[in-house]
Amino acid sequence: MEAAEAANVTAVARIAAGSVSVASEEFAGGAAVFAGVGSPMTHALGIGMRGAVQEGEMERMERFFWDRGSACLIDLCPLADPSVIAFVESRPYRIIEFNNVLARRIQPDEGFGAVVGVQGVAEPDAGVWAQVVSEGFAEYMPVTEEMVRMMTTACKANQCWLAWDEPAGLSTPKSVRVERAPVAGAAMNVQNRVALFSGDASLVSARRKGWQAALIQARLAAAQQQACEIAMVTVLPGSASHRNYERAGFELIYMRVNLMREEPEE
Repeated sequence: MEAAEAANVTAVARIAAGSVSVASEEFAGGAAVFAGVGSPMTHALGIGMRGAVQEGEMERMERFFWDRGSACLIDLCPLADPSVIAFVESRPYRIIEFNNVLARRIQPDEGFGAVVGVQGVAEPDAGVWAQVVSEGFAEYMPVTEEMVRMMTTACKANQCWLAWDEPAGLSTPKSVRVERAPVAGAAMNVQNRVALFSGDASLVSARRKGWQAALIQARLAAAQQQACEIAMVTVLPGSASHRNYERAGFELIYMRVNLMREEPEE
């Protein structure tokens, strides 16, 4: 699962490198990505999952971030090699967040019915998806043109879905065409039969209406069609997303610790 996610962020970064300021490099059995200071894509993943890591390799990874004006950010799996744990313990890293990694098996004979109101996103609509998802995360980070461009590129590198809702309070005859509005979005990428779910976001006005659950079901069906064996997602512990994924059959596998270290002053 860690290898699949590291491969995923690297693939997205390589596609995005032509249109936004994105860099990626493999380190310590995983990968580090820089997509701007403060970007949710800026972090290292899968570190220490392939055996012992030398201090020099970890220091080289820190420099990757510092040379770009960012703190070194590591999403650390608790199953990482003890050499990585010892390294971060010996440096002034601090915890900035915990994330729960949830997963579920996808059985080939499971039945996933059609999901009303959810559609796959074609490339011309990637910008619409990016705008909706960016606005869905607006309470955590401001919506900027650069962020929307980055999310548009990320959509092109993933399989994406939008949920469409009719404007509230309307009572119109069936013969009258009502323009639906995009209200929620989500994404999925597949690496080695692992379906990685991400990008779940709903506009504030569309929350608590079941759209995330619908987007989960749509992606599970797509993952099954692509012969995936596992679906995984990273969520904040105790969040609404955590509960929605548990209802869809996902279980807690482990908790990641998100660590940060600023560049030391000379």
